[in-house]
Parts: sequence; structure tokens; C-alpha cells
Amino acid sequence: MSEPTYLQAVEPVTVMALVTIAEDQPMALAEYLRVSTILLDRVGARITNRFAVSEMVVGSAPAQSVLMVRYPSRAAVDLVFGSPEYKALIPVRDRAFLTYKISIVTE
Repeated sequence: MSEPTYLQAVEPVTVMALVTIAEDQPMALAEYLRVSTILLDRVGARITNRFAVSEMVVGSAPAQSVLMVRYPSRAAVDLVFGSPEYKALIPVRDRAFLTYKISIVTE
């Protein structure tokens, strides 16, 4: 029987955010961006790509924008979304965005 490995390789994780901004809630958006930037910085995450959904070929648009965020690990994702600061931010997030969907993606 082998002994447990306590030092495991930590792999970066990419998160895809599908968002539509609530244009009539600029203060909520500003507050969400202020706090979420602090949380991302705290764990070493960064936005790597931003895309605007410009047209749909089949189906309906999933959101107005797509953001790709690189986290140093899956644990870093959990630290951000499980933090007391993020949980307190949820009512603000819900006002700031009409669509807000977060997924972990792989290549």
C-alpha cells in the first residue's frame, strides 16, 4: 500500500464567464467590478480574453460577453466564489448582470 501524496501538482484552471450587463445598473456594476477585482488579485487570477457576442448563427445568444479568467488552481476558484466577500456581493451581482453564468472549461 502506497503512502498518500501530500504534494500534488497544481494545475491552472480556466473559467468562462457568460455575462450580460444590466445597463440601467451602473453603480451595481462598478461595485461588483471593484470587489471582484480585489478577489481575483488576492488569488492571482487574471482575465485573459474578452469577447463580445456579435451575432448568432444558430440559436439565441447565451450572453452579451464572454470572459476567460485564468486561475492558478481549482482551489483558487473555490476561494473566490466561496469567500464571505463574494457571498456578500451576490445581491449586487444580481442587479449588475442580466445573465451571469460561470463554468470551468478545458482544452
